[in-house]
Amino acid sequence: MTTDTFDHVIVGAGSAGCVLANRLSADGRATVAVIEAGGRDRHPYIHIPAGYARILDHPRLTWGFRTQPDAATGNRALDYPRGRVWGGSSSINGLGHVRGHPSDYDLWAQKGCTGWGWDDLLPYFMRHESFAGGGEGRGTAGPQPIEHLAETPALLDEFARAAEAIGLPVNADMNGPRREGFSTFQQTRRGQRRVSAARAYLVPALSRPNLTVIDEALVLRVIVEEGRVTGIAIRRGGQERVLRARFGVALAAGAIGSPHLLQLSGIGPGEVLAAQGIAPLLDAPGVGRNLQDHYIARLTFRLADHRWSANRRIVWPRLAVEVLRWAFTGKGVLTWSPGMMSLFARTEEGLEAPDVQINGGPLSWQDGRIGVPETEPGFTLGVWQCRPQSRGTVTLRSPRAEDAPAIAPRFLTERADEACVVRGLRLARRWMAAEPLRGIVAHEVRPGPDVDSDAALLDFAKATGGTVYHPSCTVRMGGDAAAPLDARLRLRGIDGLRVVDASVFPDIPVCNINATVLSVAEKAADLIAEDMRG
Repeated sequence: MTTDTFDHVIVGAGSAGCVLANRLSADGRATVAVIEAGGRDRHPYIHIPAGYARILDHPRLTWGFRTQPDAATGNRALDYPRGRVWGGSSSINGLGHVRGHPSDYDLWAQKGCTGWGWDDLLPYFMRHESFAGGGEGRGTAGPQPIEHLAETPALLDEFARAAEAIGLPVNADMNGPRREGFSTFQQTRRGQRRVSAARAYLVPALSRPNLTVIDEALVLRVIVEEGRVTGIAIRRGGQERVLRARFGVALAAGAIGSPHLLQLSGIGPGEVLAAQGIAPLLDAPGVGRNLQDHYIARLTFRLADHRWSANRRIVWPRLAVEVLRWAFTGKGVLTWSPGMMSLFARTEEGLEAPDVQINGGPLSWQDGRIGVPETEPGFTLGVWQCRPQSRGTVTLRSPRAEDAPAIAPRFLTERADEACVVRGLRLARRWMAAEPLRGIVAHEVRPGPDVDSDAALLDFAKATGGTVYHPSCTVRMGGDAAAPLDARLRLRGIDGLRVVDASVFPDIPVCNINATVLSVAEKAADLIAEDMRG
């Protein structure tokens, strides 16, 4: 078994791992290795914004995860896409760039995560952004390009008017000072192409001689000797290899991958490790617990005619015209993403932040599943609760690294979550019934007006909903001893081991999560550099 030594070893080339690779290698002195299970981001659909619809279940670009069936969601095994490619899930996601509500991060700080309040994190949001629109509190010179929609469909203007008609504001910048209300999405895009974290952070750093990327490599375990992490074991091309770390190892494998790898390494709940015959290095009950995710229920509406919908534009022969538009003008439906606009709203009195987010665009899908458009004109609205109370788990079910863990999000297992999703569905209906949309929105197709009682709406959500691809919080940081990580993202009980990805969140933010992951990783790079300087 061969051995190589680096100052820093980073597991995962997703959003967080790419940030760490760039920042930790920037001084030209510290040697950095990044290990990625997938390969380079060569697939063309990665770089076409609308290509997300074709790669969410791609057998080579994703892990192919599915959840454990749960009675609360119709005993279905749900698809749970996670990227397995340079850029990780930032290469397959819907391109949405959304900051959390300031209170999200202040709540983190109140839970003992010192240095993680909104005022602490805002500089890191600004550091990673390159937002041409500028504005208060926005970054304009960071590595990650952020742009408004390349094409704003006319229907979205009518949605904005309808939002005002039901008493909600319209915001020019969804990441500006006011979050509640209607706004169009911002995308991780430059011109006509997606810019994943790999393209924003990793590729520009590849010429540095002190940065090494090892892809198509499966990490088998973290190596711990005398209470300190000393490296990792990997398998690549059938050969096992050890990578040593002089200073430390950072797990950036995501909210599923990081707790899974810790458990494989003997770090996790003792009963879980014992069930798989793994000798415990550290009994850490919080590893793999506290899984949080947003659960989406999608409504479909019929439009009065095709001028409001893109359903015909994304099938042949009209799709050929759109391909040419994308190639020569950087516009058209190939620049679209699943969320073209968003409505944040409070559905109860006394809330400090929106409790419901509604996303959508002028496309509707057969059977409500992204992929094949309906032949008639339509659009889709996805409704989800911003701060779910349901908690799930990621649990080792085999001692083999190549075997997926058991993923149990436990969606809608709290009464408060059930009530919130029903309120969200009713809000979506009220919005679509507003006067500005008369003569444009013909009628509701799915679930349909006959599904009207709270019980029927909840049954619909349970039977048809799924993940919004925001798993987080499975190796949380906190000030309490039960939190696996301290506020500097260091694993309690083992020196030299950090986790840096969405799993470190104490609670899920009120939004899509990728922008928060980038900011967490930017701050983590500073923390690591500070510790290295002593």
